[in-house]
Amino acid sequence: MTPQKSKSPKRLLLLLSLITFVSLGITGGALNIAWAYMQESFGVPLEALGLLIFIATSGSLAAAFSSGTVIGRLGIGRVILGGVSLVAFGLIGYSIAPAWLILLIITFIFYMGRGTLDAGMNNFVSAHFGSSEMNWLHAAWGVGLTIAPVSMGFLIVTLGQSWRVGYAILALIFFIILGAIIVTLPRWKVMDNPDEQNDPVTAAPFFETLRQPIVLISVLFFFVYGGVEIGTGQLANTLLTEARGIAPQTASLWVSLYWGSFTAMRLLVGIIALRVPDNRIMIGSMVIALTGSLVLALNAHPYTGLIGMMLTGAGLAAMFPILISQTPARVGRQHAANAIGFQIGMAGMGASLVPTAAGLLAETFGLEIISRLLLINSVVMVSVYLWLITYDGRKAKRTA
Repeated sequence: MTPQKSKSPKRLLLLLSLITFVSLGITGGALNIAWAYMQESFGVPLEALGLLIFIATSGSLAAAFSSGTVIGRLGIGRVILGGVSLVAFGLIGYSIAPAWLILLIITFIFYMGRGTLDAGMNNFVSAHFGSSEMNWLHAAWGVGLTIAPVSMGFLIVTLGQSWRVGYAILALIFFIILGAIIVTLPRWKVMDNPDEQNDPVTAAPFFETLRQPIVLISVLFFFVYGGVEIGTGQLANTLLTEARGIAPQTASLWVSLYWGSFTAMRLLVGIIALRVPDNRIMIGSMVIALTGSLVLALNAHPYTGLIGMMLTGAGLAAMFPILISQTPARVGRQHAANAIGFQIGMAGMGASLVPTAAGLLAETFGLEIISRLLLINSVVMVSVYLWLITYDGRKAKRTA
């Protein structure tokens, strides 16, 4: 088998992964527009969204933390197939759910599918491709998040269709993806040498992976990273409007630009990573993100908040994809599936807990504490990364 022939099928699977991640991003962003209409349909108050998000987060975390074990038992192809199936049927459930309680049950199943699919494809791409492709994978998610509000808004407002029609269309897209996964199922596997037909790697037990110090340090990083990324995105609007007097329209635009900087930078890093080593990109990203958090906290001028947020977003963009991509080499392929699941799960926990803690502290110390807490989290994030690469270096010397 020639190298070109061996690589072509995996390039096809990468393309399918990118399409899937765009579609996953759309399912996430669609809720931002659909919720106002959904809550009227089910007769629940607007704040019931908090319960829906809690159920969704629980499903995602359950999938992320168990994904390594499931991949080890079933293989990555069947896990991806299962994730796509749960997402497709979950979207159908959204489009026909007759009652609020049923929607909550469907939400848990749907987000378990999303979490399973997220972990499965991250595992596959990290094993067979480099940081460029991993950045493009996560940029694809950002593309979906970006186009979702416009698409759902056009369907509901301009065309006068129900939000249920939007979810039915998304379900159709995922059933098409499901068909493509079924056709390509034999090719979705992780091997020691991606260019040879070797046997799949045997995954380590769950608790054996947790006993690896390098895994514990890495999941700590992802916890803090999740808090900085989502904390900035969720809390910036409140900080800017209520603490700093920025007009709501301006603040919402800045938040949009913050998220847009993720997608743009990930696309750019996907090109840069072809020539620049990952560790250099990571160090540069840390400097940019820390500078952005510092500028946001100093608040030298009302409009420097925009600069701080854009720098923070641009700096954070490459971190998640690069560290996920490095995981198999860092922890060993036998631990990679478990470790990636832990990392994704801990990033989700950080994304939930850090903004909550900031909100509680703001009640006592004032809203400006939000920017201080984000800066502290950024400093901790950089410190944990330096700890990670230092431990990595010492481990390499011991095994040399």
